[in-house]
Amino acid sequence: MEAKVYLISYTPMIERVCAAAMRSCYSMRSAHEIFLDQQNFTEYDVERLIKKAIELGHYSVLEHGSLTFSLQGISRALTHQLVRHRMASYSQQSQRHVKVRDDGQWYIIPKSLRNCKEKIFFDEKEIEISYEKFMKLAEEYYKMLLNKVGKEDARFILPNATLTHITLTANPRELRHIYSLRCDPAAQWEIRDICWTMLALSYLIAPNIFSTLDQPAKNSKQVIEKLETLKNIIKRQKEKFDRLSSGTIYELDLQRLELEHDVRGFIIKL
Repeated sequence: MEAKVYLISYTPMIERVCAAAMRSCYSMRSAHEIFLDQQNFTEYDVERLIKKAIELGHYSVLEHGSLTFSLQGISRALTHQLVRHRMASYSQQSQRHVKVRDDGQWYIIPKSLRNCKEKIFFDEKEIEISYEKFMKLAEEYYKMLLNKVGKEDARFILPNATLTHITLTANPRELRHIYSLRCDPAAQWEIRDICWTMLALSYLIAPNIFSTLDQPAKNSKQVIEKLETLKNIIKRQKEKFDRLSSGTIYELDLQRLELEHDVRGFIIKL
């Protein structure tokens, strides 16, 4: 099962918004006056102010904007981690109201558990069990429970591997925090791949905000190298993206990121 990450909404000219807010803190002019002044508030000024804000740790100015992602084909093991980031807003598929798929493709299979067979003792007998067999048993029991207790209680036997989808909205400051933790090599593989894809989409629309990461990711040589690869990926595709008409869905080519599982990244051009 491939995962999909869609950036479905984002503040237009998000870096200019944040930079204007920052400049207004040290100016007689309000943010809207600065934002609208194309002649005296150039793209160079925007870039310089965003980089200065990050350098100084003046992260509050990065809260004036938002990005909304739709994540599909992910496990509840991932979303249990993701929702710990409380400075974001989430809307997740309900297991109380939506039953899981009945086509045998309702869960994630980690590479480490493929073809993994173990012998266990059950009911005073030794039996051989595999990940797939266990999931099949859970699936059949779940179907039976649906007819007896309904989705509300049947969901209690579903494992963390169950597929789900979730909508996430956060400001750039919180997203930098999420990426700095979840793009780090120590993060779990599934959420790490998803966050690298989210970072790529974020960088496409706000390269100055997302050109660096904070601790612990910024201390990793592997992250630094991968971030440079990401920047080159976006550089090659940005001109094509900029030419697209509003409403066009564009898929980033992320093959060179060498993610551990199949994740596709899309953005809707505003």
